[in-house]
Amino acid sequence: MSDWKENLQKTRYVMDVILLIGFMIVSAPQATGVPVHEWLSLLFIVPFVIHLLLHWDWIKKSLDIFLSAKSAKIRFNVIWSYLIYLMMLLVFVSGFLVSVALLPAISVGINIQDFWSKIHHDSATFIMPMLGVHLALQWSWIVNITKKMFPKEVKQ
Repeated sequence: MSDWKENLQKTRYVMDVILLIGFMIVSAPQATGVPVHEWLSLLFIVPFVIHLLLHWDWIKKSLDIFLSAKSAKIRFNVIWSYLIYLMMLLVFVSGFLVSVALLPAISVGINIQDFWSKIHHDSATFIMPMLGVHLALQWSWIVNITKKMFPKEVKQ
């Protein structure tokens, strides 16, 4: 049983690293160009959904965690996790609504409105510091699992 939990922790770690790398790549449309940015953003949904599924047990318990929390940090973490999730959804939806390459490539024509362009730009910009706070809140878990994944060799 503990081996299964250990492997789940390692799976979460590896998928979270993939998610973070994917996030950094899709967050730089200046480097990839807008068409590649849009297609990679579509692919980015896969590790994002996997991230949610791998943390589904926490999501199910989050209301109980919030209500029974003894510290403000734990309550803040729950609220922040939901805010970053909602912000990510806003980035996804607004990104589709301003698509200049992805949707036309699949013959979906849309009239791009400046409102959604501004929402996409602002939410995508704002999510970066939000992710930084999210990582800071999870820092002890990141450090602990990193030490388990890459144990130091003992010199003899």
